[in-house]
Amino acid sequence: MKSQLIAIVAAVLVVGCGESQPPELPTVKAPDTSIHDAAVDGHIEIVKQHIAAGTDVNAKFSKQGWTPLNMGAWFGHKEIVELLLANGAGVNIKNNEGKTPLYFAAQMGHKEIVELLIAKGANLNAKAENGFTPLDRAFQNKHPETADLLRKHGGKTAAELKAEGK
Repeated sequence: MKSQLIAIVAAVLVVGCGESQPPELPTVKAPDTSIHDAAVDGHIEIVKQHIAAGTDVNAKFSKQGWTPLNMGAWFGHKEIVELLLANGAGVNIKNNEGKTPLYFAAQMGHKEIVELLIAKGANLNAKAENGFTPLDRAFQNKHPETADLLRKHGGKTAAELKAEGK
């Protein structure tokens, strides 16, 4: 009798006392403000909430196809650029006009963001559909320090690339 009781208790422990359900995870809702608007305005907490909710960090917005990273680079929000890159934003992703985050940062003279994008593997010589490179934009908008930084890392103008047959 004792051995039968031990066998029953052992069977219950092995099989369990019923089906167990995994604990229900709380769902995170994306904020009402878009990730693109948050990147424009520098609202890092809203960008963090979007990332936690699973928002696509490479989602394109508008006719031009701007990504949150393009917007963060254009408006000079380094912390947002860092956060987006750390969470899978494409460093070389192009908008619908072929412009990369580096193109936008160079155009606006955001040297710290240019440095960050270069460190993350940005293509220094990616040409937009208008034919310009990030270095062209830095020169045209009179950002000599940014242009020097691009040049130091191998950035070239569209004319230089053409002369090289590229």
